[in-house]
Amino acid sequence: MSLKLSRAVGVMLGIAVLSAPGAVDSSAQTPSQVLRNPQRLQAVEILERRKPGVAAKVHFTWDQVAGARAYVLSGRWTSATSWTIQSREYRVTPRNATTWNTRSVAFDVSLVDGAYSWSLVAVHGSRDAGDFENPTVLSFEVR
Repeated sequence: MSLKLSRAVGVMLGIAVLSAPGAVDSSAQTPSQVLRNPQRLQAVEILERRKPGVAAKVHFTWDQVAGARAYVLSGRWTSATSWTIQSREYRVTPRNATTWNTRSVAFDVSLVDGAYSWSLVAVHGSRDAGDFENPTVLSFEVR
């Protein structure tokens, strides 16, 4: 294989890796910006009287990540009546967050009774770059 052909193959492989799903988009980052996720994710059930069959309200909070323009909050759960795994994903932005400031973000949702597992990823840049391989995680039950 000639040197020119080797370089062309190397360049093509580099392009393929950078365009692969989940690849980090270096144009979405400044040299000092490293993609990271919140260090903590917490959830608290808002205690209030609710009629049977009415979903509980849960208040999620996490620390703000510098440069994040949105967050992807993904939940999976099973209920006591079924072992079928259900899922839901929320894209949290300054418009739909309960709180969005320089220190923290909060988001409220209604959740039916069940065992939940949640993951949270900070989204950066115009191409939604994020560290989806290492999300912030939290598990809990709603009864």
